[in-house]
Amino acid sequence: MPSTVLVSIFSYLFLAVGASAEPVDALTGQWRTVRHGALVEISDCGDGTPCGALARVEGSVSGGQLHDVRNRQPELRGRPLVGVPILWGFPADGEGWHNGRLYNPDDGKEFRARLELLSSTRLRVTACFGPLCRSQVWTRSPNP
Repeated sequence: MPSTVLVSIFSYLFLAVGASAEPVDALTGQWRTVRHGALVEISDCGDGTPCGALARVEGSVSGGQLHDVRNRQPELRGRPLVGVPILWGFPADGEGWHNGRLYNPDDGKEFRARLELLSSTRLRVTACFGPLCRSQVWTRSPNP
């Protein structure tokens, strides 16, 4: 009897891990942000969780600034904004990805964040500072 329980538990865990890996593929691609119209490239971090980096930044929106000048770490302020990691550390939990991190190059701050795929073309991105949270819905870019 105990071996049947263990097999059931391992089967459940295997199915849960398998189910959580598939949604990362659903996030893969370029997403347009709301405020600046930047493009964020989301891909698998290599461990089945999503990572995102800036893929395109409009110079007209960023005031011509194309470097990470507001980064809290002075040694990173000279790096180009394109390629800067802005999303990482999101373990899948069955209802999206929670407890991740979001970096905002506008102010150089990191926030606790969560991602929720609303449809194949809409992604809710929520960033929190303490108990205060703010969400945006990013749209999938049709032309990667």
